Amino acid sequence: MAGQEWRLRRIVTAGFCVFSALAAFSLSGAPQASGGSEAAATPLPTLPPLPPLTGPGETAATPPAQVPTPEPPPAATAGPGSAPTAVPPSAPRAAPGTAEPSSPSDGPGGLPSSIVILLGIGLFVLVATLVVVLAVILKKPVVINVPSRSAAPPPPPPLPEGPAPTAWEGGNVARTGRPPEGTLDVLPGRFVLEDGDEKAEIRIFRTSPGDRVETTIGREEGPAYRHIQLLASTVSTKHAKLVFDKGSYSIINYARTNPTKVNGEDLEENASRRLLDEDRLEIGGISITYHES
Repeated sequence: MAGQEWRLRRIVTAGFCVFSALAAFSLSGAPQASGGSEAAATPLPTLPPLPPLTGPGETAATPPAQVPTPEPPPAATAGPGSAPTAVPPSAPRAAPGTAEPSSPSDGPGGLPSSIVILLGIGLFVLVATLVVVLAVILKKPVVINVPSRSAAPPPPPPLPEGPAPTAWEGGNVARTGRPPEGTLDVLPGRFVLEDGDEKAEIRIFRTSPGDRVETTIGREEGPAYRHIQLLASTVSTKHAKLVFDKGSYSIINYARTNPTKVNGEDLEENASRRLLDEDRLEIGGISITYHES
């Protein structure tokens, strides 16, 4: 709202400045009227008319004789006892301080036509500016906030993947859920975890009818059967992921500073590798050996 008001003020100010500049320019270019003395009008010489064009067999008409214009006699010096000499009347002049008759090029009110044109342009710019301002104001949508009668219901909690685990396996090395007997299918293969003198065996379960099963590995908690929580401090929050697809496992590394190793070889970030029997994984300070049977 503040940005639009600032924009409208700039538009109105720009239009007013343009109008003022045009008016000042027109007034400075206007011709100044003479104050006191006036120059006498000099008569233009009169040329004789041209003879008319004649065609074949026609005679040109005799032009009328030019009558010489009598020049006014010089003024005689009046002496003592002589009669005053009559002076021919001259053209009437306007009295000092009175306005002369306007010329045909003057506009309404006696202003020159150039000033009238510039004033018209300035008025047009001002009207156009007002039209733009009104268009911007009317274009702004009117928002009416109507309070809702009832708040939206909260989203339902996510459904757990599989039944609640009967126990948690892994000891002090890892933490993963164990489902009730006969509820979930066990995928082939097993993972033996070692952290110093402690060992734990982890199995992967199928919780959906799809062929692809993904299990994340990290330091934080996750779904009971879709996540393996490693309790070592050297493990990242989202360290790696096991993917079972078409009867085999693959490991994907997500860690950057402490990457996952396969048989002593570092995996780049977001890189994956298919696991073979007896492959040895290193995730943080925990060693994991994969067994196909």
